[in-house]
Amino acid sequence: MKKILVVDNDPFFLKLMKVTLSTQKHQVITAQGGLSALDILKTFTPDFIFIDLVMPNIDGKKLCKIIKGIGRLKNAYLIILSAISAEKEIHISELEANIIIAKGPRNEMAQHILFAIDQPDLASLQCSKGEVIGIENIWKRGITEELLSVKKQHEILLNRMTDGIVEITSDRRIVYANPTALALIQRTEEKLLGMGFHELFSENDRRRICQLLETTDEKFKKITEHSPVCLNSRQVTLDILPIETEKGEGFKCIVIINDVTERKNVQQALQNSEFKFRSLFELSPQAISRSHYETGKIVDVNQKFCELFKISREEILELNPVELGFYSQASRQHFLNVLKESGEVHGLEMEFKARDDSKFKTLMFAKLIQMEGTTYILTIFHDITDRKELEAQLRQAQKMEAIGTLAGGIAHNFNNLLMGIQGYASLALMEIDPNHPNKNKLKNIEKLVQSGSNLTSQLLGYAREGKYKVQSSNLNQLVKETADTFNLTRKEIHVHQELDENLLNVRTDQGQIEQVLFNLLVNAADAMPLGGNLFLKTINITHANMLNKPYKAAPGNYVLLTVRDTGSGMEKKTLERIFEPFFTTKGLSKGTGLGLASVYGIVKAHGGYIDVFSEKGQGTTFEVSLPAFEKEPAQEKAVFNELFDGIETVLLIDDEQMIIDVGKEMLTQLGYKVLTATSGIEALDVYRRNQDTIDLLVLDMIMPDMEGGATYDKIKDLNPNVKVLLASGYSIDGRASEIMKRGCNGFIQKPFNMKELSDKIRNILDEKELSNGSK
Repeated sequence: MKKILVVDNDPFFLKLMKVTLSTQKHQVITAQGGLSALDILKTFTPDFIFIDLVMPNIDGKKLCKIIKGIGRLKNAYLIILSAISAEKEIHISELEANIIIAKGPRNEMAQHILFAIDQPDLASLQCSKGEVIGIENIWKRGITEELLSVKKQHEILLNRMTDGIVEITSDRRIVYANPTALALIQRTEEKLLGMGFHELFSENDRRRICQLLETTDEKFKKITEHSPVCLNSRQVTLDILPIETEKGEGFKCIVIINDVTERKNVQQALQNSEFKFRSLFELSPQAISRSHYETGKIVDVNQKFCELFKISREEILELNPVELGFYSQASRQHFLNVLKESGEVHGLEMEFKARDDSKFKTLMFAKLIQMEGTTYILTIFHDITDRKELEAQLRQAQKMEAIGTLAGGIAHNFNNLLMGIQGYASLALMEIDPNHPNKNKLKNIEKLVQSGSNLTSQLLGYAREGKYKVQSSNLNQLVKETADTFNLTRKEIHVHQELDENLLNVRTDQGQIEQVLFNLLVNAADAMPLGGNLFLKTINITHANMLNKPYKAAPGNYVLLTVRDTGSGMEKKTLERIFEPFFTTKGLSKGTGLGLASVYGIVKAHGGYIDVFSEKGQGTTFEVSLPAFEKEPAQEKAVFNELFDGIETVLLIDDEQMIIDVGKEMLTQLGYKVLTATSGIEALDVYRRNQDTIDLLVLDMIMPDMEGGATYDKIKDLNPNVKVLLASGYSIDGRASEIMKRGCNGFIQKPFNMKELSDKIRNILDEKELSNGSK
């Protein structure tokens, strides 16, 4: 007994087939149409399936493909029963079937059907050769051929449509889909046919579609572009056309699927672009305007524009900037000329006047744009007023830096010259008889050398190379003492002090800071020749209080000293030069021009900052900010008061022959054996050859080819325990401090005398504490 399924849309033929096959003791189940067959095949696995080619909804050809895609049915024989084989040539290769039998006279067709069941392999072989079983008993009918031709034309038309076309039954099952629909749905035909149309969509969209399909009238229904549904990540619209079936079985529907994804994306992009433009326009940190190209009338501005020009939006619209007084007609014409030349303006610097008559400078950026058939100018105003002021301050700071470098170099070279004079004077004083008439002259030479050294110390102070004895101190005490001393000599000046009782300590060279205070007080007094008021104030601040400066203050606490006078003040040109060395408004006979220059350098050398504010006739204010600490003042160390003779060997290294000559004589007078070198390279060679006998190096810091720091490092590699006295025309607070941190034993500043040289050398060789705390 075989299990057989017969699929045909003709109920009479289904009954005939069931009677014919049942008499042969076979199990027969019938299905009226493809959809019914698919439902039966969900639970029934037949051995043979007879399928009519021409059926509504799902025809035989499509049904064969679907069945062949079901793995459970791969061994079932598919037998096509065709009534159109006489009108249309059908070959087995076009179908997924095994056998083709032409519908004909009942008795003959029954024999062919039983032959196919009893000998399926033989029947299949016969059909594979191109034969349709029973075709010889069928007469051709012209009307069937004509209907098939019309059907073919409809299929070609549907296949070429760019819209997806889907046919669904009254119970929402898909029975046809053209190629475009298959591409949108992304399923093969055999996988799609028989599915519920609503199953293709998400849960939310499914409810909308089901509501439309539940309506049983013939009214045309739509899901529009305004609110599309989603199909495989594509946005689609649906046009649903209900069609009443011929047999009164309700409505089936033709659904036209239109992919609107790209159009919706373009619309969304336009909306986003408009939103972004408006957001950028309003939220931009730059002032923006849109104005008519021809008339210049402003049609739109953002809030930043109103803030910059100090005007409300209502006051400005439909007026041009010239009428509003923002700039002149000539300036507008210059702007338009630049715009015409290149089609845009990029970084044009212009000055404007705000509604309150205040002036500011901007960089202009503009471009012509078309909107609604009108040409507009879209303009961005980048306010550079503060930047221009900062640039001027920066140029001034850079100039002061360059002058400082020059001043330091001059002071260094001058100290080398003074070293020669000091050295020979010291040697002469050691050799001359105490009662010799030239002894006082030699002592006067030493005094003049000291005066010259004091002058270079001011230059070194300006060059930030001038701190010597650094210790923690209270600035209030220095201010009180200096102000009291000053007031004794300038009683016409009324000094007012407002000093913070909880002021933090500062680490300073006390003598240097006293010099800063004294110079500032004298400078203020000179600006008030007929008397006036001088205000001194100290407070604690942090770097957060030092914003909008031409410098960025290092993070931390500071002590702020303010010195304000009610004097004549300064014009801008004078204010720009007050810290330059040798610049003075007092005349050559009344000042050296080094007072404020040294103030600037000393403050910088202490890691501080100095600002000055002044206007002609409005007085002057100096603000000095020094880093704050909380350390106790250091105790002074004792200084030796006698010369000490030595017997050790000293290597003297200096690139100046004059320093070599005088230094060698001074060391020899003190009893030392002396080796010399005029460069770092030569010093390395001499040290390698005499390493076991050399007890101390006196090393110059500034030398060509290999400077003192590099020479020290290389000799330290040869002997980690080497003892070195660093000598320089600069102070210890300059580059010398870096070498000292690397383990150098001591420092001596040029010019130095026999006493200072003797003390430094003995302290190092005897490993005693120097007066400045170094070893």
